[in-house]
Amino acid sequence: MAKQNEMAVAFKKMHEPKSPVILVNIWDVASLHSLLTLNTSQSQPVKAVATASWAIAESLGIRDEDLTVDQNLDAVSRIAPHVRAAGLPLTVDLQDGYGDAIADVVTRAIRLGAVGANIEDSIPSRGFADGVDGSLYGLEAQTGRLRAALRAAGEAGCPDFVVNARCDVFRLERPVPARDDEAALREAVRRGKAYLEAGATTVFFWGGSERGLYASEVERLVRELDGRVAVKLGAGPRATTTKALGELGVARISIGPSLFLIAMKAIKDAAGAVLTGGGL
Repeated sequence: MAKQNEMAVAFKKMHEPKSPVILVNIWDVASLHSLLTLNTSQSQPVKAVATASWAIAESLGIRDEDLTVDQNLDAVSRIAPHVRAAGLPLTVDLQDGYGDAIADVVTRAIRLGAVGANIEDSIPSRGFADGVDGSLYGLEAQTGRLRAALRAAGEAGCPDFVVNARCDVFRLERPVPARDDEAALREAVRRGKAYLEAGATTVFFWGGSERGLYASEVERLVRELDGRVAVKLGAGPRATTTKALGELGVARISIGPSLFLIAMKAIKDAAGAVLTGGGL
């Protein structure tokens, strides 16, 4: 466990505002191996490995919110030995920590080889239509859950376990005429400060696949939280780049299930070409 905690320390140091750690999320051994081929004796662009629970769930033919802890950690158990052999840190997507089981879930993830985890503040069974009070864990409850996760990590021999505390304030559904982005931003800052005080290394803000985050919001969050901000890289022609996000001052960038979606589109396009008289 001493070596594993040393890996956690190294991973934590990678979270540097303006020089962010970039995580290309994978979901199985095949996607991991494709990623690891980027590291050669001349270049080591892959600094750490992260899983994406949504992609793991999709690979099983189920929705993210229906992915059980056993299914999630079973996937991690297959991935972790290969990440360990590559000498890289592994951080895993634990959703909301699976409710009251959060301490046990973190302990299990550490025993499999993880040195970090995403833990979100949205309640999977609620969706995003019930506002802050209905869709998210209360602030006191969530900070208590984060502390419990970190306490469990310490007891498991990994006191420097890296928690990327996801805040889903920007994902909440709000009717456009009554939309108050400033109120959402204030709540995001309030929660972000509390999560960092509870021991999180970074706070991950995501606005969902449609809304995303505005550059002005990222700038404000970076300023208010001393750069300890994580974001998801957007997709499409209008999306920004990892370089631009780094210049905004964030400490961590991930891509969530984007790689999975790109891979599935490539399969669809190639299959469509073959089945309509074309070639590969």
